[in-house]
Amino acid sequence: MKPILRQPIIGLTILVFNMLIISPGLSGQTAPAGSFPQLLFPNFSRGIIMMKSGKTTSALLNYNTVDEEMLFEQNGNYMVINKLDEIDTISLQNRKFVPVEQAFYEVIVKGRVSLYIQQRNRFTPVGTKTAYGITSPTAGPSSVSTVRGQGQSRNLEIPPNVTISPAIVYWVKIDGVMNKFTTERQFIKIFPGMEDKIKGFLKNSKLELKSREGLLQAGKFCNELYK
Repeated sequence: MKPILRQPIIGLTILVFNMLIISPGLSGQTAPAGSFPQLLFPNFSRGIIMMKSGKTTSALLNYNTVDEEMLFEQNGNYMVINKLDEIDTISLQNRKFVPVEQAFYEVIVKGRVSLYIQQRNRFTPVGTKTAYGITSPTAGPSSVSTVRGQGQSRNLEIPPNVTISPAIVYWVKIDGVMNKFTTERQFIKIFPGMEDKIKGFLKNSKLELKSREGLLQAGKFCNELYK
């Protein structure tokens, strides 16, 4: 079992140094993570971190959707990337992620109208059956994180009485303002005066709005409306 260690990273120089000390021989390799359903991808794989300064570095990365933290694998440990205010974009598995507060959002469309997915899950207690066959929820942790000493370490193994439940949130950014939605109706209301056009587009195209392709096509259409 590999602990996740949160190490204090002081400034850009140390962050980049921590990434660059990964052996070049690891390029293209992956670290198995299939037993950890809270991770966005089945395996840690090489991604590119673009800093706001323009510098780039690479590391074996994956995203913890419960704690909403980007992790990197180094020297047998899984560690948390912090100093998010110095990061511009992370490219991973042909997707792009940008820091938003303490999390990373996946970028679907970039423009005057930008669309993002907040890849988020929750730990949910698993119910137990009573004598009458009725499932009763059990008390369970909302997080399996443990704090030790001056830093944080996490056990990625999920207890037997906990399951992963989706809690994904979708975002539209218009002229710098972020708007949250989880339903098609909420999405349409974000665009006052254009509701009928967007509603007609979604109906005629038969898009599944919550799919990545559906969001991509809807985002392109909305940007056309704002030209």
